[in-house]
Amino acid sequence: MKNRFTLAIVGLAALAAGSWWYLRDGDAAIRPAGLAKPAAQAPESLPARAALAAASVLNINPRAVAPVAAATAPRRTLFNEFLRAKSYRALYDRLRNSPEGQTPEGWYVEYQILRRCATVADRVGRAPRNNDPKRDDFINSIPLNDPQRDKRIDAFDAVSGNRCAGMEGVTVKQADLDKMLADAAAGGDAKAQALSLEQQLWSERRAAGPDTRWGRDTVSLDDNQVSALRQLAASGDPEAMIIAGRILSTPWHDTQVQLGPGNDPIEPRAFNQAWQLLACDYGYPCDASNPRVESGCAYQGHCNAQSLPDYIFYYGASPNDSQLMSQYHDILHNAIETGNWSQVTIARGMPDSNAGGRPMWRGPGG
Repeated sequence: MKNRFTLAIVGLAALAAGSWWYLRDGDAAIRPAGLAKPAAQAPESLPARAALAAASVLNINPRAVAPVAAATAPRRTLFNEFLRAKSYRALYDRLRNSPEGQTPEGWYVEYQILRRCATVADRVGRAPRNNDPKRDDFINSIPLNDPQRDKRIDAFDAVSGNRCAGMEGVTVKQADLDKMLADAAAGGDAKAQALSLEQQLWSERRAAGPDTRWGRDTVSLDDNQVSALRQLAASGDPEAMIIAGRILSTPWHDTQVQLGPGNDPIEPRAFNQAWQLLACDYGYPCDASNPRVESGCAYQGHCNAQSLPDYIFYYGASPNDSQLMSQYHDILHNAIETGNWSQVTIARGMPDSNAGGRPMWRGPGG
């Protein structure tokens, strides 16, 4: 009898202990197989090519995918100064007719400022730009109980200002604009060369006419252009990388970009965003002041991103795209660092991937 009583007490104790452990880690006990662990227990990162269940993408750490972007401040360049400028007038006055402005990058920055702000005297059909939305209207559109209200207002103030203020009387001819870009490209500025190539391609596409496939059945990337894009990407200029990636992510006739040992066709949107992550590695301004991060906070309430990689992974991509971006980023980074582009190939004679549909974007302005 005494032994049976003792065994009963031991059994109750074991049952109580088991219940306590179940409740202590209850979510692990009831979590379906394949779902991510809570954030506190999530691994720092997953292997770039690991097969992911849908929810497991939450374990991807953007700082592990683009560690340089997270740890290093943006490069100190004239173009990055332009990207961060809240007003272009002072920078334009500094560059105009100065030794700094008479450099390939100086010409490119002047081109970008004038393209955004100046009145192009001989351009027809484009209305003046107005990038000064009404602050009061925006503030009144945010509910008072929105937990992100203050952050959204601060972000709006950061991105909505009229950067062209004070340049209302500046005029330029289209030929002068074209010469600035051409001089910058001829002087060896990689981003100017990339933009010139992009404009050339889109000019050819527009000249092909708005047929049922938006000219995609006549305009393709030739081998010389592909080789040029590889060289521009390998230049280390992050803006050139972004433009080269934008070109390669656009569907062109008879041109299919394939990645990896299996020669898998790219997903254009994920591929384009992988190039943006890559630019962060090479000094593009990708911290919390990046315009895409601030715009996402202001207009969509996506205010928890600390950097562009954060924003892209957590707000700007599906789980499938996030996994692809991680893979694409690694392949592209390796190609640039080693000069071995064997895992980034161009296939010819393939069906147009988006035949019958519109391109992702309509190309750069003139």
